[in-house]
Amino acid sequence: MSDNPNLLRTRKQIVFSLKLAAVMLGGSLLLVLARKQGWVDAEHVLRANNVILGLALAAFSNATPKMLNGPPRSLHHATLAQAAGRVSGWTMTVAFLIWAALWAFAPREYATILSVAAVVASVVVSIGYAVWKSAACRASKSD
Repeated sequence: MSDNPNLLRTRKQIVFSLKLAAVMLGGSLLLVLARKQGWVDAEHVLRANNVILGLALAAFSNATPKMLNGPPRSLHHATLAQAAGRVSGWTMTVAFLIWAALWAFAPREYATILSVAAVVASVVVSIGYAVWKSAACRASKSD
């Protein structure tokens, strides 16, 4: 086994992702079993699957900025990438927590629309922040 830090980091990221996938699949399988036994109806299965999905994606979104490890072109670019990663990770984590809460508590018609709207809003904020920081970076180079 190599002591290469990049290899160890990559292995850790893969293990985390596999654990998250196992939780999602395990939860879905338990819900299918509960449905077949007649313990829950289809509405509860749909809601619970969306709650599981929202929480899993929130966990992944929270971990994603820490997983970025590409070689930066400069210190300035590394700082810019880290800031953009933090903002996008934070907004996506909040969006998927909202997703999970909506599917757990809101009426289905509201949960369907508002959960997608929360994710779209987080994508817009992430892209807007990246464009804003990129423009600020270009402006500072031209001065």
